[in-house]
Amino acid sequence: MRVIRVEVERLLGYQSLRMDIDPKLQLVAGPNNAGKSSLIRILETYFSDPTGDELIALKPLNEYYANLGSRTLSSIQVWFGDLSTSEQQTFSPILRQDGLIWLSIRCSRSGTLSFKASRNANAETSLRLYKAAIEAFRFVKIPSVRVGNVGGKEEPESLERLLDTLEAILIRSGASRSTALQQEFAAKIAPLEALVKTVLDDSAAAIASELPFREQTVTIDLPESRHALRGMLESAVIKSRDAIDVPISERGTGFQSALVLGILRYVASREGSQHGHNLMFAIEEPEAFLHPQTQRAMAKIIRDIADDAQLLVTTHSAVLVDSFEIERIARIPLQTDGTVHTWVKPVLTPTDVGRLSRYCNAANSELVFANAVIVVEGEGDFSLVEKLLARHCGAPGGHYGLGITVIESGGIDTMKYLVQLAHLFGVRSYALTDKDGLKKRNGKRKLLDVLAQREIKPADEILQQLRTEADQPHATFPAALESQARFNALLAPFDAFTLNSDLEGLILETYGDAALAEKLGPEGANLLGDPEVETFTTPPDGYTKFSAWLGSKGWNCDGKATNKLVPHLPALLIEDWLRVNGEPNSALKPVDDWLKQIVDTHQQTPL
Repeated sequence: MRVIRVEVERLLGYQSLRMDIDPKLQLVAGPNNAGKSSLIRILETYFSDPTGDELIALKPLNEYYANLGSRTLSSIQVWFGDLSTSEQQTFSPILRQDGLIWLSIRCSRSGTLSFKASRNANAETSLRLYKAAIEAFRFVKIPSVRVGNVGGKEEPESLERLLDTLEAILIRSGASRSTALQQEFAAKIAPLEALVKTVLDDSAAAIASELPFREQTVTIDLPESRHALRGMLESAVIKSRDAIDVPISERGTGFQSALVLGILRYVASREGSQHGHNLMFAIEEPEAFLHPQTQRAMAKIIRDIADDAQLLVTTHSAVLVDSFEIERIARIPLQTDGTVHTWVKPVLTPTDVGRLSRYCNAANSELVFANAVIVVEGEGDFSLVEKLLARHCGAPGGHYGLGITVIESGGIDTMKYLVQLAHLFGVRSYALTDKDGLKKRNGKRKLLDVLAQREIKPADEILQQLRTEADQPHATFPAALESQARFNALLAPFDAFTLNSDLEGLILETYGDAALAEKLGPEGANLLGDPEVETFTTPPDGYTKFSAWLGSKGWNCDGKATNKLVPHLPALLIEDWLRVNGEPNSALKPVDDWLKQIVDTHQQTPL
C-alpha cells in the first residue's frame, strides 16, 4: 500500500494541512521555514507508534493554539491506497468503496491518545488496524544536511546523515516488521557479537580471583550493533583507479550525500519484490552540496528508486524542480500563526502539462520557492524592476530576502503561462506590461489573456472600461499620465500594472529630451553624436524622433521604432537619475509606488 494523502490538525507549524501525496514520487517545495521538514517529522512520528508525550512535544507554540479551549485535539490522519489483495482483506472493516482507507491518531492537550478510521470504525478496531498499518509499512527518514556541527560532533553532518541512513536500513526500529535485509544483518551480526562477548567475559573471569573486584563475577555488556556499524563505515576506504585510498569520512560532503542515494537505490531494488510496495523513503534536501549537473543526474536515480519504493522528497533546488514532472510538485506556503493549506493534485491535460513544463525551467522554477513573483516582459524591464525594488528593500537583491522573485517572460505572449504556473503553485503573481499589451493592436489585447488566468477574472464591464480607456488618444504627457492612473486603478484588483507607454518611453519621460540627449551624447554614454542630439531636441518633431530612436512606440502605441536601447541601459539610466534627484518624478512615481506596495504586502521574511 502507499500513502496518498496526509491531513494534519494543530501540530508543529500547521494549523491545518491537507496534502495529496503521489503514490510513486512526490516533490515538496516552498520558501524557507514553510514547514517542509515538519511534514516529514509528523509522518515519522505517525509511523513510530508515538506516546502521548511524544505527540505533546509536537504541539504548536502559536498564539492561535494558546487561545483554543482545553478540549482541543491535535491529529494526524493518513490515507492509504494501492492496497494488495491480502491488505484489502486485513483492512476490510475500514475499506471504502473507492479502495482507500484512512487511519487517524488524535492527541488531547494532556497527551491522551485516541484513534479513528474510515467507515466509522469503533475505537478498538481503529487502534488494532492502526497498529497493523504501521507494522506493515516501512517509513525511513533521511534528514537534511544542516550547516554546522551538532552536539559537538566532529564529523560533518553529511557523514552523520550517511550513518543514520545505513542504520535505518539495516537495524530494525519502531513498530514496523523487520525487512529481509534487516533480518539478514541481525542473523550475521549475532555470532560476531556472541564471540566478542565470550572472549571478553572469559578474559574478565581469568583475572577475577587475582584482582580486588567487589563483585563475585564480572561480565561484559556490548553496545548496540549500530556502534560497530558506524565504526566500519567511518573506516571504509574508497579506492580510485590510480590506487589513492581515501576514507569515506574524509570524502567531500557531496560524495557522502550521493552515497545516501546509492544505499536507497540498492535497498529499494532488493526489497521491492517483497517489501518495496510498503516502503517509503522521506528524503530531505537530497541536492545538498551537489553541483547542478550532479543534481540532474541525481534526479534520474530518484526516479529509479521510485520504481520500487514510494518517495517523498523536500527540496530547495530549482534545478530539481525543473527535473520532474510538474504534476509531481507540491508547494507549502509560508504563513504566520499556523499554516492553513490544502494541496490537491491538479487535474491537467497532456497539453497543459507540456506547456507548463516548458515554462517551469530552472530559472522560472524559482517562483515555487517565492512568496510572490513579479512577471515582466523583457530583460530591460527585469533590470529596472530589480533596481527599483532595491530602493524599498534597503539593498540590491533585498527583495529576495522577502521572498519576492522577478521573472522575465520573454514577451507578453508567454506571460500568461507564467501567471498560470504561479497560480498552479499558489504563488501570488504580479504582471508589469507595456501599454501595447492593453491597447488594441492587430485585433489583440494580450494583457487580457494574462488577466484571464486569474482565479477571480475581471467582469465584462471592467474589460470594456479598460478597452475604452486604453484606446483614447492623448496629445500631451499630462493627459497620458491621467489615463495611466485610470486604467491602472481598474487593473489593481488583478495585480497588474501597465506603463504609460513602454520602458523606453518611461526613460524619456523621466529625463526629458534635453537631459537624456545630454546623458547619451558625446559627454555621456557617447551613443549619440552632436547632430543626433540637436535633431532629437529640436521642435516640433524632435521628441517623436528621439522616442522612435530609443525604441518606444509612444503614449498612443502608434510610433515605429527605429532603434533599440541595449537591455542593461534603462536600469542604469534610472539609477543615475535617482542618485542625482533622490525621489521619482511624475513619470517614474506610479510604477515605483506600485512596486513599493508589493514590498509592503510581503514584509514577512522567509529567512
